[in-house]
Parts: sequence; structure tokens; C-alpha cells
Amino acid sequence: MKRYFLLPAWIILTLAVLAQTPEKFSYQSVIRDADGKLIQNQTIGIRISVLKGSPGGTEVYTETHSVTTNSNGLVTLAIGQGITSDTLSNIDWSSSTYFLKTETDPTGGTDYSITGVSQFLSVPYALYAKSAGEADSGWPVPNQTVITTSQTWTVPASVTKIKVELWGASGGGGGAGAYSYSYSYNLNNGGYGGSGGFARQEMDVEPQQEFTVVIGEPGAAGTNAVYSGGYWYGDSNGGNGTSSWFGDMKAAGGTGGKKGSYGPYTVHGNAGTDNIGEITGHSDEPYSNILDVYQGLERSYINDRVLTSRPGKGGSIVTAYSINNPPKAGEGGCAIITFFE
Repeated sequence: MKRYFLLPAWIILTLAVLAQTPEKFSYQSVIRDADGKLIQNQTIGIRISVLKGSPGGTEVYTETHSVTTNSNGLVTLAIGQGITSDTLSNIDWSSSTYFLKTETDPTGGTDYSITGVSQFLSVPYALYAKSAGEADSGWPVPNQTVITTSQTWTVPASVTKIKVELWGASGGGGGAGAYSYSYSYNLNNGGYGGSGGFARQEMDVEPQQEFTVVIGEPGAAGTNAVYSGGYWYGDSNGGNGTSSWFGDMKAAGGTGGKKGSYGPYTVHGNAGTDNIGEITGHSDEPYSNILDVYQGLERSYINDRVLTSRPGKGGSIVTAYSINNPPKAGEGGCAIITFFE
């Protein structure tokens, strides 16, 4: 059985050949800031580099783009149409493995602060065939795609089997507060959100078959309490992450962390455990992002991804007049589909 590993990165991408323009291929990316929040409806700067041989290999092609994200934080561009002094068609795709390096400036300039490197798991076939001297002009399907928005998904032509990996969204962190609403020595940190659950299943499909895909929404961050007149008030719980679905498969969402005033101790959210699939998993520690509890089929090859959706961090307050760390939102769910022809 084939095995693929998706490198964790701030940027999630899919690649697909543009059938009418063989010297170009499409790139989609969901852009998040350092807190994991979507960068929505904002012009960003992106530098694309193709690296040869390794994640730190020689740059054989580089281009830049200025593009705008949509309301889901998604940006779409065509590699091969950016500003560059290089030539994409000069790459000999048959000679080595290649990696895609993406650098992003969320402010729209060239001060790139978000970087991701992922291997090309499927070389754009027309470019490979051209460099290898092959006569076949067919267009194979890229072997993996990532879905981060709810949609009706259609099985591509020639695909008869897929592997679906599904993650539920995680809960948001609760705000810090004081259980007794009195002075600072009674302050209590907000709880971490619970991590999202996981489900995996391989299934036989037919070309053009449709599946309803629902991607879980992340739990919102709570709010820390404020101090006034000798009392702490206003802290709130983190929001629950919602479940992701792919047809009848389900990856459950994690619940939000509790606010500091909820009780005398910090109370974290629960991991998503109500999962449906051939193999399901969740974190033993609800606020961990490591999948370490599994149910289902033989899983000697389960290491496709060890991470769950990242839980939102709970808020904390040291005193009324010093450090105040607000809670963080959870992370949205996703689906990764691997194709087998």
C-alpha cells in the first residue's frame, strides 16, 4: 500500500494541472496568521520557489505574486504566471524529486514571515512528459488534495479508489478569571480547548461520484476577565469546534475550554471522540494535538499524520497590573483525499 506523509505547515496547499496551459499549474493556499486565525479578504505577497532534491535544496525556479485572500482565507494563483526571470519549462522533472517552498507576507509586501515547504507528491504530468521525452499527452489526476471548506466534492475522472483522512475542528481556549471574583491570588487560568477527532477510510468510488463534505468550524476564543473596583468579571468559555463530515464519515469537534471562574481549578475542553470511519483516533490528553488513541482496522501504516487540529490555548492573567495573555481560537477541520487510479 502506498504511504504518504503531509508535512505540518501554516500553509495548506493543493496542486492541479491546468489542462489548457501545460506550462502552468494551479496553487491554492489557506493563509493563517501566527495565532492560527484566517487572513481574510486581504492582499498578501507570496514568493514561490521550486527546490531540487531536498527541502533545503537548490532553487531552480522562483516567482512572486500579489494576490487577495477570500472570506475563507483561501488564495488561488497559477504557478508559472508570477513575476520571474526564470523559465518553468527548463525544469527537468524526471531528473530528481522537487519541493515547493512558499513564503508569505500577510501585509502584501516582500517581508515574508510565513514559510512552508512541501514535496511535490505528483509532478504535473505534462511538464514531466515534456522533460522526459514521452509522447503520452494524457493528464493524470494529482494524487492528493486538501479540502478546507464545505462543499460538494466530485471524484475526478479515472479515479476508482480514494483514501479519506478527516479532522474535526478544535475548541477555543477559555478566558482567565477568578473563581471567587476577589483579589489576584484567586486567579485561575482558562482551560485549553479540546483537540479535534480523526477518521480515516479507504473506499471504492466511481468517476464523477459526488460526496457532501462539511468542514468543522473552529471554536472561538473566550475572553479574559477584567479587574475593576476590587472584582474580576467578564471572563467567558471558549467555543466548541464543530465536526467534519465526508459522506457518512465523521471527525468530531473538540469542546471549548472553560473560563477561569467556572470552578476552583482549570477545566480543559474534551477531545473529539465520537468519530466514524474504518480507523478513528483522538488525543488521550484532550488539549494535546498528538493522535495517540486509535480504534478500528490494522494500523501499522497510521503515521500519515500524527497531529490533530490544534487546540486553542487558554487565557492567563498574572495580576491586575501585569501580564495578561488572552486565550486563542481553535483550528478548523480539514479533509485530505488521496487518489488511487
